[in-house]
Amino acid sequence: MQKEIISKPKLLSILILIIGGFLATIFGIFMIIKGIEKHGPLIIGIPFFAIGLYSLYWVLNYDILKISNGKLIFKSITGLTKKTISLSELKSYTEIEKENAKLKNEVGYMKWKDLTLYGDNFRYKISSTSYTNYKELRNELTKGLKRNLQAEIKWQNNNLTYIGLGQILFGLFIGFWFWQVTKDSLTDKIMTLLISVGFVGYGIFLLYKRKKPAGNNV
Repeated sequence: MQKEIISKPKLLSILILIIGGFLATIFGIFMIIKGIEKHGPLIIGIPFFAIGLYSLYWVLNYDILKISNGKLIFKSITGLTKKTISLSELKSYTEIEKENAKLKNEVGYMKWKDLTLYGDNFRYKISSTSYTNYKELRNELTKGLKRNLQAEIKWQNNNLTYIGLGQILFGLFIGFWFWQVTKDSLTDKIMTLLISVGFVGYGIFLLYKRKKPAGNNV
């Protein structure tokens, strides 16, 4: 008989989102009202309000997963069943390790894994940031599935493209800006040029690192 597995939410993460969502929403409303009363800009209040609502929506839409009798069942935090997928419908998967910074000693550094399950006409992502028993869920859901290397390479290439282009544009902007504000000092001009070339060069290097998909391996 197949073992029944129920996901275990990371309660601290959910609690942070609930508190942060309420505070951001309230602050956003306060700043919007203040801006309307004083006929000032609403640019400060609207982003906070939007972020707060999104955080609360994410919590309300949080999936409790249950693997039972060859099915993956999605439940709401209230216990209602939202949908059910037969495990036989899953065709392949990707698992990508991500991090929000390059240096581990940076403030807020975090590393996690995202598991994406692929069917014929759907895909579903499970993050290790959401469940304490992520590894148990991952091992059960990927049994007999092929790893979709093509999709993983595509994600890596897209990520390198975004970062690489960002570095190039940032380098050009920094170079142009500081070239305009620096005095006629040749040393300042050279330093500005070197910094700009450094960012642009690193961006080109990231674009060069992109891989070519190998065949149709899934």
